[in-house]
Amino acid sequence: MSEPKCRPVGLTEYSWCKAVPGGTGITVLALLISKPIDLSLLQNALHQLQKSHPILNSKLRHNTTINSFSYTTPSTPHLQIQLFDLQSTSDILQGLTNPNNSSMSHFHLILEREINTNTWCANNDSLDSEIDVFFASVYTLRDDRWAVMLRLHTSACDRTSAVSLLRELLGLICEGKKEELELQREVEEEMEVGLGIEDCIPPGKANKPFWARGVDILGYSLNSLRLANLNFKDIDSPRSSQVVKLQLNSDDTDRILLVSGISLSLVNFFNKSHDTNNS
Repeated sequence: MSEPKCRPVGLTEYSWCKAVPGGTGITVLALLISKPIDLSLLQNALHQLQKSHPILNSKLRHNTTINSFSYTTPSTPHLQIQLFDLQSTSDILQGLTNPNNSSMSHFHLILEREINTNTWCANNDSLDSEIDVFFASVYTLRDDRWAVMLRLHTSACDRTSAVSLLRELLGLICEGKKEELELQREVEEEMEVGLGIEDCIPPGKANKPFWARGVDILGYSLNSLRLANLNFKDIDSPRSSQVVKLQLNSDDTDRILLVSGISLSLVNFFNKSHDTNNS
C-alpha cells in the first residue's frame, strides 16, 4: 500500500470548509429507482468515480490548532454504501413525519434528511479529525422503490459539478452492465488530489480591475434591495421543512427582471466610462 497523498485546501475550498459546519455547502444527488439495485455494480461505479476524481476519495482533515484544512487521499477507493432495509427506512420516516409535512412524499423526506445530515459539523471540533467528503446510502421505500442518496462536501463537488458527476455515474453503470467497466475506466496513475481552484486559473486572470469591483458592490446593494421587497407566502398547505424553497409568480419575476435590466444598464455605463477614460 502506497502512502496517502495530501495537500492543503485552496482559498476557495477553505471558504467552503468554513461554511459547511454552519449548514451551507452540502450537495446531495438523489435517485428514485423502480428496479432492484445491484449493489455490487453501484459500488464498482462509485469506486470508478473515485479513481477518476481522486478528490471524491479524499478525507477532509481539520487541524484545530492552526485552524487549517487539507485533503488526504488514500491509494485505493474506500467508499461503502450504507443500506437501509424496509424496516429501517420505515423507522426513519416515522421520526421525520409530522402533521405539518404529512403531504410530502417519502422520497422528499429522505432527501431532506440527507441534506440536513451534517457529518462534517460533528467532526469539525476534534483535533486533526478526518472525515470522508463522499457518502452513499440506499433507502428501501417500498418493495419496488429505492432511493439512492449521494451526499458530498461542496468543496469536493458543488451543484454544477454534481450534474456532470451524475451523468458520469449513469454512464459507468451502463458500462458495467456490459462488463466493460474495469477496462474502460482503468486508471494507471497514482491517486493524487488535483490542484486547488486558484492554481488552475492562468496568472492574472483572477485579478479584478477597480471598475469590476465597483460594479460588484453596486450589484450586491441592488440584490439586497430587490430581495427585501419580496413577499414569502406558503399558500398550498400547512407544512414545515428545514429546506428553503422559493417560488416566484409572474409579477415578482417581472420586478426582478426590471431591476436586473437597470443593473445591466449601469454595468454598461461603467464599462463605457472605463473605456472612455482609457482612451
